[in-house]
Amino acid sequence: MKRLWFVLLMLVLSFMLTGCSGNGVTPPPPDDVPPLALIREYTARDCVQRWADGEVSVCDTIGGTKEIWDEINEIIDGPVSFELTNDTTAQIGIEFQPIDGMFYVGFPGMEDNTFKKCGILIDPETPSELLESIYLNCLLIAVGINNYEKWEEGFSQNMKTVIYWLYRLEPGYPLS
Repeated sequence: MKRLWFVLLMLVLSFMLTGCSGNGVTPPPPDDVPPLALIREYTARDCVQRWADGEVSVCDTIGGTKEIWDEINEIIDGPVSFELTNDTTAQIGIEFQPIDGMFYVGFPGMEDNTFKKCGILIDPETPSELLESIYLNCLLIAVGINNYEKWEEGFSQNMKTVIYWLYRLEPGYPLS
C-alpha cells in the first residue's frame, strides 16, 4: 500500500513539474528567467514574439541555410523546429530578388505576438563572400532576434541563451 501512495505522489509531482502551458513548459516567474533583460536587448521588444509551437516550414530556394537551421533547432531543443521543404507556400520563404540593399526580411502577418509568415529576399548581386553572414543575419531575424548590433556575434553564448529562452516562454510573455 505504501508503494501505491509513493507512486501516486510521484505521478502528481511529475504533472506539477511539467506544467500546462502550450509548449509543455511552465513559464517561470520573471525572477527565475535569468536573461529577461538580455532577451529584451537582443529582440528589441517588450514582450516575446516568436513562432507558434510545432514545426515551422522553410522553403529556401537559394540553398545554403541548412546548417544554420540545424544549429538553431539544436539551440531551441524543444517546442519549435524549423524544417526545410520544397513547398513554396512554406511559412518562411527565402529567395533571390533584385532589391534595394543586400537583404530584406518582412513579416506580413503576426497574430497575438506569434509569427505567421516571413519572407526573406536577398539581392542576387550580393558578393558571395557576404552571403554566409547575410544568411545568418536573416535567419536570426526570422527566429526573433531583432537587434542589428547583435548579429555580428553569431551564435555566442548570449545568443544561444536568448534563443533558448525565447522559445521557452509563451508569445506575449512580458520582458520587463
